[in-house]
Amino acid sequence: MPIEAPALGPLLGNTVNTVISPFYTLFSTNAMYCFTARTNVTKHRTETETLSGNLLRVKQGIVDGEMNGLIPTEEANEWVQRAEQAICEEAANRESFFDQRCRIFGCSLNMNCWGNYKTSKKAAEKVDAVKQYISSTPLPDNVTRTPPPPPVVDLSTHSAQLLPSREPTLRSALMCIKEEDAVGVIGIWGPRGVGKTHLLTKINNSFLEHCPFDMVILIKASSECTVQKVQAQIINRFGINQNINVTAQIHELLKKRSFLVLVDDLCEKLDLSAVGIPHPLGVVDQKKRKVLIISRSQSICDLMGVDKYMQVLGLEEEEAHQLFEQSFGEENLYTDPHVGVLVKDLVRELIGRPSELIHFGKMMRRSRNARQWEDVIDAVKRSNLRNDNPLCMAERIEGSLEDSTKDLIAKKNDVCQKIKNAEREGKKSTNEVDRWLEKVARIIDVVHVISVDYKLKKDVTMEASEKLREVQECLSICPSTVAIESMPPPVQEMPGPSMSAENRNLQDALQCIKDDPKVGMIGIWGPGGVGKTHLLNNINNSFGDGMNFDFVVFVTASRECSVEKVESQIIERLRLQSVGSNRLTIHAYMKTKSFLVLLDDLWNEINLEEVGIPYPLGNVKKLNRKVVLTTRLRKVCGQMNVKKELKVAYLQEHEAWQLFKENIDAETLSSPHIETLARELMKELKGLPLALITIGKAMYQKDEYQWETAIQYMKQSCCTEDKDPIELGMETNVFRQLKFSYEKLRNDILRDCFLTCVLWPEDAKIRKVDLAQCWMGLGLVNEHDIESSFRKSYSLIADLTAACLLEGSDAHPGSSFENSHGSVKVHDVIRDMALWISCDCGEKNDKWIVAAPGDRDKKVIILSNKAECISLSFDRIPIRFNLDPLKLRILCLRNNGLDESIIEAIKNCTSLTYLDLSGNNLKRIPEELCSLVNLEYLDLSENVFGETGVPRSFGDLINLKFLYLKSGGGIPAGVISRLKALQVIDLRSLLRECTLFLFRELGTLPQLKALCILRTLYELDINEERYFLEQDINEEIDTREITVEHDTEQPSNRFGALTNIRLTMTRSLRQIKWMGATPSFIFPRLAYLELFMCQHLSHLSWVMHLPRLEQLHIVSCDGMVQAFMRCHGDRLCNGQDKTKTFPRLKLLFLIYNESLETIGDNGMEFPSLERLELEGSLALKRLPFRSDSLPPKLKELRFDDARCWERLECEEGVKTILEPYIKFGRRHQG
Repeated sequence: MPIEAPALGPLLGNTVNTVISPFYTLFSTNAMYCFTARTNVTKHRTETETLSGNLLRVKQGIVDGEMNGLIPTEEANEWVQRAEQAICEEAANRESFFDQRCRIFGCSLNMNCWGNYKTSKKAAEKVDAVKQYISSTPLPDNVTRTPPPPPVVDLSTHSAQLLPSREPTLRSALMCIKEEDAVGVIGIWGPRGVGKTHLLTKINNSFLEHCPFDMVILIKASSECTVQKVQAQIINRFGINQNINVTAQIHELLKKRSFLVLVDDLCEKLDLSAVGIPHPLGVVDQKKRKVLIISRSQSICDLMGVDKYMQVLGLEEEEAHQLFEQSFGEENLYTDPHVGVLVKDLVRELIGRPSELIHFGKMMRRSRNARQWEDVIDAVKRSNLRNDNPLCMAERIEGSLEDSTKDLIAKKNDVCQKIKNAEREGKKSTNEVDRWLEKVARIIDVVHVISVDYKLKKDVTMEASEKLREVQECLSICPSTVAIESMPPPVQEMPGPSMSAENRNLQDALQCIKDDPKVGMIGIWGPGGVGKTHLLNNINNSFGDGMNFDFVVFVTASRECSVEKVESQIIERLRLQSVGSNRLTIHAYMKTKSFLVLLDDLWNEINLEEVGIPYPLGNVKKLNRKVVLTTRLRKVCGQMNVKKELKVAYLQEHEAWQLFKENIDAETLSSPHIETLARELMKELKGLPLALITIGKAMYQKDEYQWETAIQYMKQSCCTEDKDPIELGMETNVFRQLKFSYEKLRNDILRDCFLTCVLWPEDAKIRKVDLAQCWMGLGLVNEHDIESSFRKSYSLIADLTAACLLEGSDAHPGSSFENSHGSVKVHDVIRDMALWISCDCGEKNDKWIVAAPGDRDKKVIILSNKAECISLSFDRIPIRFNLDPLKLRILCLRNNGLDESIIEAIKNCTSLTYLDLSGNNLKRIPEELCSLVNLEYLDLSENVFGETGVPRSFGDLINLKFLYLKSGGGIPAGVISRLKALQVIDLRSLLRECTLFLFRELGTLPQLKALCILRTLYELDINEERYFLEQDINEEIDTREITVEHDTEQPSNRFGALTNIRLTMTRSLRQIKWMGATPSFIFPRLAYLELFMCQHLSHLSWVMHLPRLEQLHIVSCDGMVQAFMRCHGDRLCNGQDKTKTFPRLKLLFLIYNESLETIGDNGMEFPSLERLELEGSLALKRLPFRSDSLPPKLKELRFDDARCWERLECEEGVKTILEPYIKFGRRHQG
């Protein structure tokens, strides 16, 4: 341990202390080495002894491996060298230490501190290195390895001296191999026994000393040669393990090498490409690729595409006699009067074939019995070895071969017919019979070649004779059992059209299945009819070869799915014999297999462990276990513990048109006018595949008038008096399929909430707050307070979205229309289905009347006396009613430009409970409106009421619960107090008419839950909770300072439900003070904040810790230099976590703030920020980001142009990280 420097500051001063301390520390650290020499040397010795033990084990491993033909690995060699060096260094250092000690105790009087210092320091430094060598000791498996195969295998032990007559052939072959680049395949052919194999051995051994090839490979073909056998010999030559795709493996091994392949005794055609030998042969990219074939038949050489032929004939008589004498072992053989003549006769019958001469020479050695010689000569003659005139024998052999081959073909046909009959019973052929058929096919191919050669007068006697034997053998061994019960295929192909391999959904799903080992359960969800089953079918068919899995199981779950039904489908698919428990049977079979289970159309949770499917899923002990499910309900994905979700969306327009065209006959589409109508009809279906296919098929051979009728029918939401006028099949084939999703909703409240979505027009973006307001007005949602009602409504919207009956809007995330709650849409076909359900599934098509936006010049006439609900929103067209006033309950006429005459048309509809007349042209509230005494919901906002105000009879609407005025004159005294059922009232435009009595009357309403009075700052005390949907403060109020003060005696006085605040053109506002309160306490739910033209506001630091703020817009606030500061004059930070800022902020817009130089202090955190837009802020100098505080979820950072980005000052490296997210160009106009 280094000695700490003493505190010299008090004695010598801080400056001296600063100078001396570093030197003192350095001195003390090095001085310690002199006093710890023995300890360091001993520690060094101990660790080195451990290393020595490891070294001995590694060296012994190398010796043992070399005895078994292995060689040390590079890792082991390198480690041994380092370890030996470390051991030598330790020994030298230790010897130096003890040598110094001997000199000291030998009365040297020289303590040799310098020597101890060096020895001690070296030992201390080397200990860590020795420890590292110990920890990196090679494992036993890494000590030795198999040596690489030699380029050429020495065959000398199997080779005798080459005969002189064969030397020219050898030289010619070697010249062709080495020098003739254009020659790729060389063929050496000749009859059996002439020494072709011996010649091949010599060719191989000629490359032992100097080899121009990376690898010379000898292959023994012989009869029954197959591609697999040849591949096995090549793989064995390289000394490696065989892969699944052997052909590709061999091709990779050879394509970058020079090679010579020697094929001995090839009897039939061999497909070199199927083996894996690269083509073309010859010289390619300066790499020699040569194949030399030895065969008995020139025909085989022809079939192999030989470039250079060489024939090997029998020996001349003199050379034959010499070889026979050598084998016999006596030189004076011919001088024996008893056998000399017989010897010449035998040599003549052996027709110069070296193998026969050697064989019979050795066999007859030391024989002097003439009778034995005569018997041998007769045997040779009977063997037809001598073939001076082969025509007669060739005819006889060829005839026998032809007859036997016909018998073999007939037998083969009989076996194939038996197999076909067995396959109809679900059986499959045995491996034995498959092998027999393969052998028969090869023999028949070769027999055909022999027959062709015979007709060309070639000598094929030898080949025909051998093949005759094989044919007769095949006839004798034909299997008696041809078929057995078949195993199920790894994948059972599902019928149906194929998806393009480029389909994004298919690619994503296959990537999860194949490439993500951690994902075991994958969920594919989306609305009914969108193509989930089609996608699952294609996933199944993508594994046609069983790749990655032992088997793939497709299970149709459906609505009434149960554990027992899933078990039975798996048992049937895998053809398992269930004894007792299906679960145990399935588990026992699948637990050792890789599998993919596809569950289609799942509606409820299924316990797969109870089914018997082994867990855990994913990659387990080299087994690949995956489950993919499809469902319409996203909650099912959660119940099934899905690890990866994929949503199947509706088709884009070009995809929808392609699918629509595929289901329409070409003749119909050949008319340009019909194609235009077809595109229009296609657009009405909004990319729903089920509807596109159904309608496309229904329009077969329809004329243009029928196309126009179909378009009109779809625009009227398929609810007309004439049901399905041209038999489109929407009700039968589409609506009834989609209705399953509706029926599966958990209760009637949720189902009724979904049906009310048809009150909005097609393609309309429905604000969630408007949908919630509608449900409350209809009595579908009625919680104890308004905040709970909104919360419940948003939860119901989430349920409908998860059930794929609603979909999120694609509105711009920063638009004021969206606000913090967002909006949803209903797909047109889903909406048509909802309207069909509302009309008693098409039985009463005029029960709900919902008109689509149409021509303003067209007049809408409602004549039905059965209508209970009418919605004609956004039409702005004349309307005339002829209704049963006692049946109509719901009437929505918003945004139609209607005047007071509409009240005259509906004044007798006393059963009305819900009336929406917002966005019209009413200039006053007629007295007749007050006769609708059963009204519970009334929306008169956004009309043009004059100064007449509300009539006194308005108080007769005693059942009114929801009232939205937002415009109009005053309210007479005594009116509001009579509306005892009122729960929500919106009086946002009554600023100048609000008097004290109005607030007193509002305070008397016992049920009031929500009040909205905009552009006022009056204090109102209502016993029930107040709820503000929005709060606007604008230029009508001269506001210099806003103070938010918290009364500790009234802890509930906060804006607990406020979500949106806009400060617009408050030019005098300079600061916002917080007294005894924190913003997060006062505004716990504030999600949207917008400041526009607050030109004297200096900063907005109080928003940094708001827990739910998601969008912040600061526009044209020219007095703001720094938007956010961590500490300032008020008590903002009290009680808040000062380190965590903007916990949920996603969108930050700083637009046209001329004085803004910086957003905030360095190191501010934006953990959720996705978009930051800095437009028109020309004074901006720096961003508040450091390399360790960058927004982790950032997707877009926008500037006016590149100059704005370039002039910013940032910490080093920050700009490089942010560059991928940069975008230029103004989105907003100044």
